[in-house]
Amino acid sequence: MYEISVKINVNEVDNIIEKLLINDIYNTFYEAPLEITTDKYGYGYIEKDNEDVVLKVLVEDDNTDEVNKQKKILKDIILSEDIEVKHLENTRFQQEFEPIDLNNGWIIASPEYEVHDKNKINFYSQGAFGTGLHETTQDCLRIILSEDFTNKKVMDIGTGSGILSIASAIKNAKLVSALDIRNVTEEIDFNSSLNNLSNIEVLVGDAINDDIKVNHKYDWVYINIGGEETKLFMNFINSIIKSNGTLMISGLVEWSFNEVISNVLKYGYELKLKTQTNEWCTCLLSKI
Repeated sequence: MYEISVKINVNEVDNIIEKLLINDIYNTFYEAPLEITTDKYGYGYIEKDNEDVVLKVLVEDDNTDEVNKQKKILKDIILSEDIEVKHLENTRFQQEFEPIDLNNGWIIASPEYEVHDKNKINFYSQGAFGTGLHETTQDCLRIILSEDFTNKKVMDIGTGSGILSIASAIKNAKLVSALDIRNVTEEIDFNSSLNNLSNIEVLVGDAINDDIKVNHKYDWVYINIGGEETKLFMNFINSIIKSNGTLMISGLVEWSFNEVISNVLKYGYELKLKTQTNEWCTCLLSKI
């Protein structure tokens, strides 16, 4: 596998990609130049203009003739010789990452990583949100891994990589429903298999707009996707959580935590626990 790369202005990149598509070159990507901004419920971003970006073309072949062919097409489009070609030795689908120590007796790591004195969640990141690196994910994991979910049903809203679902399944949940608007089934099934789990079902669809059907009531419901999203999901959450069930909310920033939780309490909940790491807040509420 080879990577062809060239530095170009971001304002030109879409036009160049369109011309590459016409020439049957589809594996193109670049990182948009972003400026992080702060908003009411957390962080957003704006895309910068007139910044240089590195456009990359992935050639999924070791045939150098094909590489040279695609390089020439790119050169003719951008009218420049300043193009780099790199052979990629590691073409594994999984993204490698350093083991994550949750400092509670548990580590998130690849199956190859040896652990002698702690428990381990086997995990490969494959691109979905929630690898265990973010403060909110780690705080949720510490709560989950301190619980015993025997005979409990869990709903994980916005599951992303499925790491919270996998932790719940490891902690003996009877059923874990991993819900996401994107199809993350392959990734979750793969990481579930690494931990010998068979108690996770993946639900794909837009729950707010009744795009999916849920057939269970849940003892625990998680939502770790932000304050505004939490407010939007409250009617759905209320329809699936059991009386006296536990709602775990994370992804909240300290400057809007009180406003979001005040809204949640109106649905018949009682705040039981709040934790905070840096500006990120996580809490547990009980359904009254």
